Amino acid sequence: MLSPPLSLPLLAGLTPRDVDVRLIDENVEITDTNTAADWVAITCMTASAPRAYEIADAFRRRGIPVVMGGIHPTVMPEEASAHADAVVVGEAEPVWQEILQDLAGNRLKPRYENFGFACMEGMPLPRRDLLRGDRYITTNVVQTARGCPNGCSFCSVTSVFGKRYRFRPIPEVVEEVRSLHGWVGFVDDNIAGHSKRAKELFEALIPLKIRWVGQGDLSMARDPELMSLAVRSGCQAMFIGLESVSQENLRATSKRPNIGTDMSEAIHKIHRAGIEIIGSFVLGLDGDDKDVFKKTANFAKEHKLAAAQFSVLTPFPGTVVRQQMEQEGRIADHDWSHYTMSNVVFRPRNMTAEELQRGQKATYRNFYSLQSILKRALTMRGKLVLRLLVNMSYRFIGRRKGLCIGIPRHGNVSSQQGVGERV
Repeated sequence: MLSPPLSLPLLAGLTPRDVDVRLIDENVEITDTNTAADWVAITCMTASAPRAYEIADAFRRRGIPVVMGGIHPTVMPEEASAHADAVVVGEAEPVWQEILQDLAGNRLKPRYENFGFACMEGMPLPRRDLLRGDRYITTNVVQTARGCPNGCSFCSVTSVFGKRYRFRPIPEVVEEVRSLHGWVGFVDDNIAGHSKRAKELFEALIPLKIRWVGQGDLSMARDPELMSLAVRSGCQAMFIGLESVSQENLRATSKRPNIGTDMSEAIHKIHRAGIEIIGSFVLGLDGDDKDVFKKTANFAKEHKLAAAQFSVLTPFPGTVVRQQMEQEGRIADHDWSHYTMSNVVFRPRNMTAEELQRGQKATYRNFYSLQSILKRALTMRGKLVLRLLVNMSYRFIGRRKGLCIGIPRHGNVSSQQGVGERV
């Protein structure tokens, strides 16, 4: 696990210090459901929902109230309500103080919703001190904005966090980054999506002399000034959703930044500016046939991507793809624990589920062969160690699990619990 989720460390930062809070990230440790607690808060994504429900049920059997939130409970509140005393629909920050007061007064409401989005000004510093820092490569993850206007059909970010970017004040971001040591990971869904604000942020980061990675899109290739400021501020790499080598697929999924874009030229411009690219692809889109696996791996290798994630299309709840496939009767597997983006849970249009599953594994093996890793790692001077580290990490995970599993675009696959006792 490279870095921790941010949601509960942020809520812990909003919690009064007379509450003794413990954070448990099940990516790095197992929850002891016999632990002493006055209440439990759980956040989860779709793949971890069954485990989150199991944990919630165990605490509730002991009479301990459970509050549940996160993207999956937000889009499936009725389901989550069967396992929690209260479900938060949407962002929790606006109602967290009310929830704490209701917990203390034994008057917890079954649902907290329709309260709008969180104000990004004056956000607390995440309680990184509550994390098992020795279990992560870094805990230096920072969020500077929420929301996304793109509305890609396979992603739930827009429906959950809104169609507009909401920004933290740049001085507050700078102050948080200044308090950290080492590499920084910006977890915004698209840190370069609003060019004017991105330039202001990058310029403010330059004096800090940090090194950072973030998430962006190919539109940054059209703005040399933005890329220059990103590099000067310490940007080493961007995780970019390339999604498909087919313009037909890009149009069908509403991947607006890539539609009509010469992706080869855009990648070349970003590389030439000095920014590495970790590419993300989706396999099994309706325009894909059995040739997509070799085409995608070859594209990623030819364009010398530092690393790449090849995900099976997954119809997450709350997405347009889910709605379409339900209408077409193509959902074949309703077990949320299989929604990891490495299992085929639907009926593909132009191949069998087994062919898609085998094709994903073959794509990973192709891209992460030792020959491919060495060839790509040797292409940029000064970044050999970075490229080798990233690629060997993916290769190690892939060999251990049968393929490489990345981080879902709509959130982390872990569940995370906050256990509180008032002292």
